[in-house]
Amino acid sequence: MTPVSRSDLLALLADELDAAHAQLEALGLALTDDVALAHRHLVELQALDHAGQRCASVATILRAEDLHAAARDASLDSIAGRAGGV
Repeated sequence: MTPVSRSDLLALLADELDAAHAQLEALGLALTDDVALAHRHLVELQALDHAGQRCASVATILRAEDLHAAARDASLDSIAGRAGGV
């Protein structure tokens, strides 16, 4: 097996996170089609959306030229706050 470069590995991981984000979004959309279900599970649907946002944010960081700066500038406070010391 040929070794994969660091940048190629980061891009592959970002692609995987994009795929997970797409799956989470599709699931969320499917679940919100049922208004009664969506109303009963609003908190869970918001958590599903947040998980998708986290995937997208990490994918963006993995594609950045400067990982540290991208992590500090992340749109999600949960990432940017913990990356402040990086």
